[in-house]
Formats: sequence, C-alpha cells, structure tokens
Amino acid sequence: MAPLHRHAWLRVFAVGKGFFLSPLRWRAAGALTAILALLLTLNALNVANSYVGRNFMTAIAQRDGAQYFRFAVLYIGVFAASTVTGVSQQFVQDRLALSWRDWLTRHLIDRYLSAHTFARIRARTDIDNPDQRIAEDVRTFTGTLMSFVVMIANSTLTTVAFAGVLWSITPLLLVTAVLYAALGSVVTVLLGHRLVSLDNHQFKKEADLRYGLIHVREHGDAREGRRILARLRRVVHNSRAIIGVTRNVGFFTSGYNYLVQILPILIVAPRYLRGTIEFGVVTQSAMAFAQLLGAFSLILVQFQSISAFAAVARRLGSLLEAMDAVGPEAIHGMLVSGART
Repeated sequence: MAPLHRHAWLRVFAVGKGFFLSPLRWRAAGALTAILALLLTLNALNVANSYVGRNFMTAIAQRDGAQYFRFAVLYIGVFAASTVTGVSQQFVQDRLALSWRDWLTRHLIDRYLSAHTFARIRARTDIDNPDQRIAEDVRTFTGTLMSFVVMIANSTLTTVAFAGVLWSITPLLLVTAVLYAALGSVVTVLLGHRLVSLDNHQFKKEADLRYGLIHVREHGDAREGRRILARLRRVVHNSRAIIGVTRNVGFFTSGYNYLVQILPILIVAPRYLRGTIEFGVVTQSAMAFAQLLGAFSLILVQFQSISAFAAVARRLGSLLEAMDAVGPEAIHGMLVSGART
C-alpha cells in the first residue's frame, strides 16, 4: 500500500470529528463533561488515598491500634468510592465510543454505497479490503482514540495532583520522576519504532487471508489452497517480526517497571532511617511516584496501542482518499470526459 500523506491523516480526523458537530453533539458534550468530572473525582480520591495510606502505615509502625482501626475504615471507604468512580467513568467512555463508532460507520457506508463508489474502489489495487476498514478499523479508531484522549486528560490531572505531593516530600522525587519517564519514553520509541509499519502490514495480511478463505467458501474453488497457504505464511512471517520487536521492547519496559517500585524508596528511606520523616511517608512516596510516573510514561505504556492505532488511521485515511478520488465530482468529470470522446 502506498504511504499515507499528511493530508490523509487530517482527512481521518476531519471526518471523525464530524460526530462532535452532528445533531448528537450535545449528548457527546455531556458525556465528555461527565468523563472529566469523574476523572477529577478519581484523582482527588487517589490523592486522599495516598494520605490515608500514609497515616495507616505510620499507625502500624507505631503500633497505634486506635489510629490503625480508624484509617483502615477510611482506606476501605476510599477504595470503594474509587471503584465506583472508575467503573462509572469507563462506562460513560465506552458508551460514547460506541455512539461515535455507530455515527462514523453509517457515514462511511453512505459514502461507500453512493454513486457506485464501492465498485470503483474495488477496482483499485492500492485499497485492500474496504469492508474490513469500514467495519473493524472504524471500531478500533474510535475506541482507541477515545481511550487516548481520556488517558491524556487523566495524565494531566494526575501530574497536577501528585507533583505537589512529591515536591512536599522532597523535590528530588519530582525531578527523578520527570527524568526517568523521559528516558523510558525515548528508549521505548527507539526500540519499537518498527511496530508502526509492521502493524500496518499485519492488518493487510490478515485481511488477505480472510478474503481468501471467504472466496473458497463462496466459490468452492479448492485450487485456492496454495494461495491461502502462501497468505498464511506471510501472516506468520510478519507476526514473528512483531513478536521480535515486542520482545525487545518488553526487556526494557519490564526492567523499567520493576525499578519504579524501588527507586522512590531508595531516595526517601535514608530520611526515615535518620528519623526526619514517618514510615508512612516512605510508602506514600512510592505510591505518588508510581502515579506520577504512569502519567509521564504514557508513550511507554501505550506504545503498542499507539502503533496499532497509527496503522488503522493510515488505512482509514487511504480509504477516505480513495472515496474522495472517486466521489461524485470525480465521477462527473469522468462522465463528461467520456461524452466528449
């Protein structure tokens, strides 16, 4: 498939955002507002949880039974509230993504069926499996993009919420989190940059394999067996390349995530051993550090999802470009040209 130009990416997002300008825009705006409110509530609960956990662990270290019981009850209450808030936020997000998919799929189907656009696209060799792009790629595009938007918003709120917590313990914790996340993101991109093109090829090869099997089912041509096996070999070969790159990224990210658990303790524990802070501050620093690092490390954590999303956006962009090329204006031009000849 030919490489996707920048304006095709812009075309994907231009068509996708139409949902938020459609008659359903007020429902979408209400859902987005609810998601933001729930994210704010969830982050407030997480900050509260860090302080409740801090006092809870300090009570254990000091063998204070009354304080232990009090903060244990608070701990359970905060966890319960966080569970309800988190599940509610995910529910609203999933419903909004589904509504977006429904609108965008209907939009593309209308364009695909109008003026025999489907026949002209089918004749093009550079647009494979348009049916899969409309059915599956739209689902991936809307669901993944919605998740990314929510994750970016949540990461921003988490950064604001926990940067102050880390700074109040020691500024070194905040600086370490920023530098560590930046290093992790750079190394992950360097190790896994090939995943974008590999994922793009995988979509095509998987779709070709399915098409071959459907062709045999509909036409009963057993001679297609060799072609199907050849397509299967290409799927397996590309999958092995993806697994290899994923392995390399996994070696780094696994070590990276393990170090996250010990790094803040290495920084804060000496202060506890000197008696300048309570034991609960040590556990609070570990929790706040992990939260902030998760917000900073969005690229690292979501790299494979980002790669798959980029491949889907390319495929949808190519389809939209093809629809534009054979749309009513192009068809009218071809008819006029034919009449002149």
